Amino acid sequence: MQRSTYGLILLLIGFFGIKVLRFQTLGYTFNDMYAFLQMSHSWLDGRPFMYDNIWGYHHRIHNYYTVLLWGPLTYWFGAYGLFAVQAGLLAVAYALVNERLGRGPAWVRYTLLGVVLLGPVAFWLNDHPSIGWHTELTYLPAALLFALALLSRQPLAIGLAGLGVVLIKEDGAILAALIQLGYEALRWIRQQPGQLWLARLKQPRLWAIAGGWVLVFGLGMVWLRLKNSAPEPRLQQAMALLTANIGERAFWKQMLGLLGRSLLLLLPVLAILVLWLQQWRGHRPWAVLVLWLVGVAVLTALNFVQSVLYFGQPLFYLVSLTWPPRFVLVWGFSAAYLLLLAGLFTDQWQPLSARTTALTVVVLLLVQVPLLYIARPDIPDARDWLGVVRGQPARYMDRTLLQPDDLTVVGCLADALPRHASVFVYDFLVPYFHRQYGIWPTGRQYEPADIALIPRPDTPGLRKALPMKPPYDVIHLRAYDLYVATRYRTQVQTCLPPPADRR
Repeated sequence: MQRSTYGLILLLIGFFGIKVLRFQTLGYTFNDMYAFLQMSHSWLDGRPFMYDNIWGYHHRIHNYYTVLLWGPLTYWFGAYGLFAVQAGLLAVAYALVNERLGRGPAWVRYTLLGVVLLGPVAFWLNDHPSIGWHTELTYLPAALLFALALLSRQPLAIGLAGLGVVLIKEDGAILAALIQLGYEALRWIRQQPGQLWLARLKQPRLWAIAGGWVLVFGLGMVWLRLKNSAPEPRLQQAMALLTANIGERAFWKQMLGLLGRSLLLLLPVLAILVLWLQQWRGHRPWAVLVLWLVGVAVLTALNFVQSVLYFGQPLFYLVSLTWPPRFVLVWGFSAAYLLLLAGLFTDQWQPLSARTTALTVVVLLLVQVPLLYIARPDIPDARDWLGVVRGQPARYMDRTLLQPDDLTVVGCLADALPRHASVFVYDFLVPYFHRQYGIWPTGRQYEPADIALIPRPDTPGLRKALPMKPPYDVIHLRAYDLYVATRYRTQVQTCLPPPADRR
């Protein structure tokens, strides 16, 4: 391996450390990551297949099948298992990309890795502020591995890598289709530089590839519809909302603003692509740019439709086009497309000085920071990052609900309770119980809670949704009421301070 590959692996180990630190300072409290934890290993605990206490039978909502592979890791290590999967997949993909591009000009490799794969936008995607992990984030390494398999031209590797993309989620078939079609189009440009596009469109192979992926996508959607437990599938719901709002000015004002922010985040990729094409000796560089734009347009349209499902909800602006699990489709395709371009035209790049390369990378790294703050309102600021380094929770968290005495008890409870225990706790405390089955107030818990921690005063109104059955004890801590099922009374007592110290 090249020495730079070892450096990349060390960087990804460092990224894993940052994820752990962010988690331990309560940076990931939103429910989605904990749903993935539960559905990934529910089958190991005698619970229903891909069941979580938030949405219920999650396999009826999405085809999230790769999460099952991580089940043993999450069963034993909880959220740390997911972080290890994420950092590990990125390390493998980035290392292989670095080795592959080592055959060509160094400046091509440095700009792709430095700007697109290791830049602030890529870090933001993988950090996923407030949530920490989504299975869709693995689209980035999976897309790179699929592109590498295509470049290797080994059928088994292509099949396995393509399957890996498809099993992440139902829309993976569209991502895989665009990557493979991009590869075929770039190969055509390489092999037949003087041929018109009309000749390529007449090739049966191109239509067979496109038709095959459309079939895979269609089968995935049919499979979802057959399993769906709601009155109608999510795609149908989104299309109904789109039809209902398509004539509303407020709808387009919000959607177009979010669309502009999504495209704004792609400016570094566009800049890299333009730089590459300026240094390319090949024919028709405009066609290469058009191919990328077509892929971006298709995936942005897909994200547009998926985002409409949440239109009108309070946090719509956070879970629409610029939400990491959606935007990663566009970023993953862009990274894979650049890799294909670099790999297929290794011998057709003009030299670029080390000074120009370094300046380009530095400028595009710096530009990404303000772009992120414009596009996303949930990006931690410098003070938040300083707090993470110091081991402190975010500034927005109410410190009265994070008193040291209470947190000592909470940490002890998390260690004392078995993995199969069910807990119902206030948001700030959720990360402590990542190895247990957390319950959210949706009414979809598989079993009643064994313990509950509800703040005083109960501003969120959690007592109204208390998922416990009597008999249970109520113990007053400094800022919380601790509800304990009778069968866990002994384990809990070992974690409690003397009664006089609880208030």
